[in-house]
Amino acid sequence: MKNVQMGEMTVKDLQEYLKDNRTIIFPYGVVEQHGYHLPLDTDIRNAKIMGEKIARELGCIVAPSLNYCFSGGMLEGTINVKPNTFSNMVGEIIESLTLQGFENIIIIPGHGGSESMIHLKESLRVLKWLNPALKDTMILMAPLWDFSETWSNLFKSKDYHAAEAETSLIKHWTPEVVRDEVVLDEDEVAEMLRNDPDSYQKRTAFTKLGQEIPHTEQRESVKVGIMGYPNKSCAETGKKITNEILTGIVPVLKDAIETADKCRKNGERVELTDNEKLKIMSL
Repeated sequence: MKNVQMGEMTVKDLQEYLKDNRTIIFPYGVVEQHGYHLPLDTDIRNAKIMGEKIARELGCIVAPSLNYCFSGGMLEGTINVKPNTFSNMVGEIIESLTLQGFENIIIIPGHGGSESMIHLKESLRVLKWLNPALKDTMILMAPLWDFSETWSNLFKSKDYHAAEAETSLIKHWTPEVVRDEVVLDEDEVAEMLRNDPDSYQKRTAFTKLGQEIPHTEQRESVKVGIMGYPNKSCAETGKKITNEILTGIVPVLKDAIETADKCRKNGERVELTDNEKLKIMSL
């Protein structure tokens, strides 16, 4: 396919596409700080660029990305949308795509925030539960890092936000937007963020009762918010991660689409075990 971008198609183009193909990729990201060296739209680039690459491999199209969700960070440039608002928006977009005739919807998260992803998974499960029109719609959430051994190993070595993996990917895809100035928080704070990516949050309450909802804010000591080692990044690592993702994700998605199409045709469903249900709802 020459053009995989839904947003660049006409009504006629889409009508012709839906005659033979009912699969679409739906990327989303967030606007948030990524240190002094990466742009605020880094997570959006993660989803859009890889979404298009995957779409070309699958021979399908990619929907315009949703560029806002929940970050939790409070530094300048970060735009937070409450997880329930974000999840409702994704759900309504999926309902609209289903009404148009799409049957396989592959969500590509560019942002790995646990609050957004956990809320979205459960929200979509309930949405399918309550909307019979979605029974024959396969919705897949496919985090890119699940399909790259290099990226997964960097997580294990305490490399997360705006660090080696993300910086390497942007250096590979769009090096012109990467700045030379790399700044980290004070050593103690930087190490705290590497050891626990959620440690930027300060939670307080009036009691220690588990029933009380705590107040959450960003720690004043967090000035930059990088969680890892961006100085180790390079374009070659970004290229390697990109190739690993494509090699890993494309056959999995092709098989899932073929299986879903076969199940719809034969009126079949696979009942999940308790362990499989727990796996679906975990990160």
